[in-house]
Amino acid sequence: MKKLYWEPDLPQLKEGTGAYVFGFQVEGARWDLAIGQLEESRPKKQFSVMPVVNCRAVPLDAAGKDDKGVYYCPVYKTENRGNTFVFTAQLKTKTPPQKWILAGVAILLDVEGVSDAFAPGKEVPII
Repeated sequence: MKKLYWEPDLPQLKEGTGAYVFGFQVEGARWDLAIGQLEESRPKKQFSVMPVVNCRAVPLDAAGKDDKGVYYCPVYKTENRGNTFVFTAQLKTKTPPQKWILAGVAILLDVEGVSDAFAPGKEVPII
């Protein structure tokens, strides 16, 4: 989606197709809203806000099959990472996923002060 925060006019989800989640922060890269994929982060910007995401559980592809257009991004609860791992997100990318692995790109659920501007009812310019 191209919305950075929850709105009442989001399309209804069918039963069993996941949930809308907002407030994810990408560290080490940025999510480009225009093309819908992972890109280089902007200078002096450590975090990038992800748009509203439809999170759902899906089985992974067969072992050994590499999808060159997908980065399997770890999602952590806090900036400390460590034992706060939650799940693995699949993010589209044009560049080889190894680039993002070496850069340590991860999604964080709690970055103090960053996502506060994206609370429901607040409008933020899409950059």
